[in-house]
Amino acid sequence: MKFLKFLLLTIVILILLALGLYVYARYIEPNLLIVNRVALEDNKLANPIKIVFFGDTHLGEFSDINKLNKIVDKINAENPDLVIFTGDLIDSKAAFTVDPEAIAQSLCKIHATYGKYCVIGNHEYALTKTYNYKDLMNAGGFELLLNDWLDLSDLNVRILGLDDAFSGEPDINLGDQALDGAYNIMMTHEPDIVDKMNLVNVQLVLAGHTHGGQISLPFSTARILPANGKKYVKGLFSLGSEGQTKLFVTKGTGMTTLPFRFMNVPEIVSIEIRP
Repeated sequence: MKFLKFLLLTIVILILLALGLYVYARYIEPNLLIVNRVALEDNKLANPIKIVFFGDTHLGEFSDINKLNKIVDKINAENPDLVIFTGDLIDSKAAFTVDPEAIAQSLCKIHATYGKYCVIGNHEYALTKTYNYKDLMNAGGFELLLNDWLDLSDLNVRILGLDDAFSGEPDINLGDQALDGAYNIMMTHEPDIVDKMNLVNVQLVLAGHTHGGQISLPFSTARILPANGKKYVKGLFSLGSEGQTKLFVTKGTGMTTLPFRFMNVPEIVSIEIRP
């Protein structure tokens, strides 16, 4: 009898625990939004700059315009010098249920002293027949860099943007265009491509794509990580023989395929770099 009571109690506790985890992963964590603040130093800068970057919004079935507006408010609260988006704006795994014009209007509200810049992700390529990503981002005040770069001479910064590694034609020699004596920022959707590139003169790489795994479970997360996002999953990494290049992989803000997040709270990243 005591054993049956213990067994019944154990079953009830496990059911309640599973239900609690389901509710948290489905309804609570996906609706959270944190600011992940990072401090770096580099003497190529005469004055401090603040970069706020975000990615993988996957607007559509699981994230709507209200979530984007919340992201915009969080970004503006950081008073950024630069804002960077690392791709996968709209989710391509479900029916197209968003209004590109409304998205552009929301993105327009983001303020950045020295501009807003972006690269393209694999979901953008999957939706090329549905909407024009470049036009939408331009309407939102963002400049798209596709295997290209531009200089912000007032900051002594060069920004380089790589094409998508999964569906595009990324120029793996783009790192050779890093400007000697400047602070060079490389934008890429997928992080693992950095191992194929010369980044000796690149100080900072910003990437997304992985969602941090989206659902972190022992022995399982590694199996669901996307191609080109299996090595550098989330957070800050030091690359190069002397760690001269910093790579930050954001967990992003949205979801794809499944409406769950667990141990990967949606984030925007605020990086302050001081001399």
